[in-house]
Amino acid sequence: MGILATAPALAQNADMADSEQYKACLKLAQLQPEDGFESAIAWRDMGGGEPALHCVAVALITLGKYEEAATRLDKLASESTSEADIRAGLLAQAGQAWMMAGNLQFAWRDQSRALDLVQGDPRLWIDRAMVLGMAGEYWESIDDLNKAIDLDPDNVEALIYRGTAWRLLESYDLAKTDIDRALVLNPGHNQALLERGNLYRVAGENDLARKDWMTVIENSNGSPVAESAKANIEKMDVQTDKN
Repeated sequence: MGILATAPALAQNADMADSEQYKACLKLAQLQPEDGFESAIAWRDMGGGEPALHCVAVALITLGKYEEAATRLDKLASESTSEADIRAGLLAQAGQAWMMAGNLQFAWRDQSRALDLVQGDPRLWIDRAMVLGMAGEYWESIDDLNKAIDLDPDNVEALIYRGTAWRLLESYDLAKTDIDRALVLNPGHNQALLERGNLYRVAGENDLARKDWMTVIENSNGSPVAESAKANIEKMDVQTDKN
């Protein structure tokens, strides 16, 4: 769930002028976070309420101040008078910020609190599955991804994460089924191509692995997924040379 996920719902709680100010504040918080932070603080001090407080936290996330942002989002969620789905969204964002801060325990706690409020949003199950996967709890991660896919069978993100978890558990046939399905739904998805390359490499199909990884690099050079593809190619080449 992205940092704008709760924006529309919070905006609906405000009048039209405040709703437009909220959207503008969030945009500034992402594009020019220092200015966005100052603007959000000023709006908060003028009575901007929950939207202003949320905008402050978004600016802090963009500035890389993840722990402070997470703490503020926790507080906002606990004090919010908004509907359950909005509070769940705030908790989910807090969980993401804790995850970026490297605190997986607090991330899992907030994602679980979000799920206590809302069970029917697949994004919340995916968020917690990511935290569990980062903690090496792959079976638990798959349980959450199963719930997400039950709710949204064509969710490409959930299929890719589950495929990765299956690979890490060495259940390669199940991994391939999920990744192939993700690529049917979105043939050019870079994360899915990266993961299919990983599966080809496990199977000893080095040429096919290289082809997928090179496609990822060509499609998104400079991105984290492209850097992973480059690292995989370099590692494969070193191992091949040794053999």
